[in-house]
Amino acid sequence: MDLISALDIKPGSVVAFVGAGGKTTAIWYLLRSLVARGERVIFTTTTQMFKPRRAPLLLDPCPDAAQIALVLVKWSAVILAAGMGEEGDPEMAARSPYPATPRKLTGLKPEVITDLAPRLPGITWLVEADGARGRALKVPTEYEPVIPSAARRVVVMGSLTALGRPLDESTVHRAERAAALLGVPLGTPITSDMVAGLLGHVSGGLKSIPSKAAVAVLLTQTEEAPRPEAATVARQLLLGRRIRRVVLANLRAANPVLEVWK
Repeated sequence: MDLISALDIKPGSVVAFVGAGGKTTAIWYLLRSLVARGERVIFTTTTQMFKPRRAPLLLDPCPDAAQIALVLVKWSAVILAAGMGEEGDPEMAARSPYPATPRKLTGLKPEVITDLAPRLPGITWLVEADGARGRALKVPTEYEPVIPSAARRVVVMGSLTALGRPLDESTVHRAERAAALLGVPLGTPITSDMVAGLLGHVSGGLKSIPSKAAVAVLLTQTEEAPRPEAATVARQLLLGRRIRRVVLANLRAANPVLEVWK
């Protein structure tokens, strides 16, 4: 199964990505896969992202739907952002899945995306709606994530590379919040139960998701064979009513999908 089908991404939908563990990599992979299918795609963010070196880019805090449509006549995909932001970490920019400069782009406001999406029918939106500073897991703060109300699918992400590592800022973005949410001390080795507890919590991975949005969890790993802990995490997440599918993937592989649970 390809990643588009595994996550049940429908053409013309608005898909928001939150959490940690490879959001930009997953979005870039999906963008290329959708384009290969002949679809038109918009990649944008409500937070910030590195400026691509070579890609169609529109910078406007309130972009015009007609202008976007014209660009998508010539190109299969376009990147939207509100404007230029601050300088970023060159090392992180070098690790970007697309060729990027260390300059950041500022994101669109979520209401702008919600207004534009109905005026661009048939175009799939891939929205990076959260930031995690390259960590494996994340718990959002008060103002995070920034998900457009138009999102009809939200992909909550987390990396199994966190397993066995200490719950601290080197592994979990906003580690103190994560420790408080789980009721464990900072530095506690991360277990499968803890991963599921963070991703499936209403103040964790499920925070601020629109009520009409379907939710999928994308677990990432770097090994070729599925990690056995993934099934444990998936079972716990699917016990709740909000998460309908869990996907395990190695985003570095040509065929990244390893397992799908529904």
